[in-house]
This record gives sequence, structure tokens and C-alpha cells, in this order.
Amino acid sequence: MVALRLSVEDLSRVRFASTLGAAFETHLAEARYSDTRQDAFSEWRRKVKRRLRHRAPAPALQGLSGPPPPADGRLFQAAAVEPFWQRIHSHLEQENNARLRSVMSEGVEGVLNQLHPAISWQAPCLRVDTASGPEEIELAGGGLLITPSLFAAQPLILAADRTHQGVPALAYSICLDTDSAASIWQEEEEDRDASLRELLGHTRASVLASVRHPKTTSEISRSLHISNPSASKHVGVLRRSGLVSTSRRKGFVVHRLTQLGEAVLG
Repeated sequence: MVALRLSVEDLSRVRFASTLGAAFETHLAEARYSDTRQDAFSEWRRKVKRRLRHRAPAPALQGLSGPPPPADGRLFQAAAVEPFWQRIHSHLEQENNARLRSVMSEGVEGVLNQLHPAISWQAPCLRVDTASGPEEIELAGGGLLITPSLFAAQPLILAADRTHQGVPALAYSICLDTDSAASIWQEEEEDRDASLRELLGHTRASVLASVRHPKTTSEISRSLHISNPSASKHVGVLRRSGLVSTSRRKGFVVHRLTQLGEAVLG
């Protein structure tokens, strides 16, 4: 238990921020990744594990059962946080904006008891259940930065020298529901594919993706398990849209992406 003693001056200097940054979340994500429970982070762990296996040297992964441990910090951040950072940041911003609206209507003191079940405010102390303690910290008019965290398992107190703002920070963990998790863990390429399929239709989008490498109509139909007439029809629409070009090669009609088609697929 840590008790933060806030004076009237401290309360007037309490600030709210959406995040302490990707590097901070990466540090907390390492502990989340090592957890093997089925929870809102399970899909994220599966995707990070796959990314790490593709990026890490093979010998380092031999004999592992379960998630491989995080590699160096930069590699782990690139695999675990950066692909999802835009959505993570947006989710944290929404949480922070909700707190700011509450401050406008209820004041800072009214919000302090709403942050997390492990955080309670009874003037002049803000009590935080943490792994450390017991400890009492007097802010002495320096103010406090309050920010949500996606990967924090429990609230954290950070000393002033660990924040870019130069004041102590309270990072509180937020609850991640099923719908939010499904949205956040969708990667950029998955989001783009979903939008493309919504625009073109599932089969036509699959036909477009299939000609990343030039194919005949028969090859398209076999690879996608559709009929030749259906493959031909979809190719025709894509060709008229300027996404696919058709040429003859050694007596075969071959379809390939145009520059526009490559740009659409990304």
C-alpha cells in the first residue's frame, strides 16, 4: 500500500494524460506476455508469439513449450506493441477523455475514487494498493500526473525521474472487455483486408489477392475452389476497374496485378 499525501496545491496541479508512451507500455507488456491465463490478452499473446518466432533466431527458440520469452526490448516492442499502437493509443485516449469530462462535472477529488478498485481517496491521502509498501509519499506541491495503462496488471506509482513530465505519475490499469480486445488486437493488415473484402466482396477480394503472383483463370479457380466461369467473371470486373491486367504467355491467358491493384492491396 502506497499513500500519496496531496495538499490543496497538489490537487490543483493534478494533470491527466492519455499515456506515458509506447516504451512504458512495452515494459509492462512483457509481464502480460509471460502470463498463460486465458483472458482479454490471449489473442494478443498468440499474435506476438507468431511474430517473435518469425523474427527471432531459430536456435533461441529450440526446446520452448509455451510463449517464447521477450527478446531484446526493441524486438519485443516491434512485435508486441507497435503493430497495435494506433488502436491502443486511441483506446487510452478515450479513457482519458472520459476522466477529463468527469473532472469538469465532479472535480478532481470526485474522480480519484473512480480510477480503479485498488485506488481510494480520503483527503489528504490517495491510497494505492501496489506490490510495494507500505509507504507514504508527500508530494509537497509538486503535482501528480494520472494516466491509464492497457498492459498494467495493477496501479503503479512512478517517481518524477521516471516520467518525461518531471512529476510523479500514477498509472492505473483499465479493464479490457471482449469487444475492445477484438478491435485492438486486429492488426493493420487485417484491418485493410477486412475493408477490402467489404468493398469488393469476399470472393472478388480473394481473386485480387490471388494474382499477386500471375495466374491463369484455371489456377485462380483451383486455388480459391471456385468455378472457372466464376473466376473469369470476377477477373473481368477487376480488369475493367483497372486492378488487374491480362496478357498471353506461351498460349495461356495470364492475369496479374496492375500498379493500382498493388496499391489497393498494400
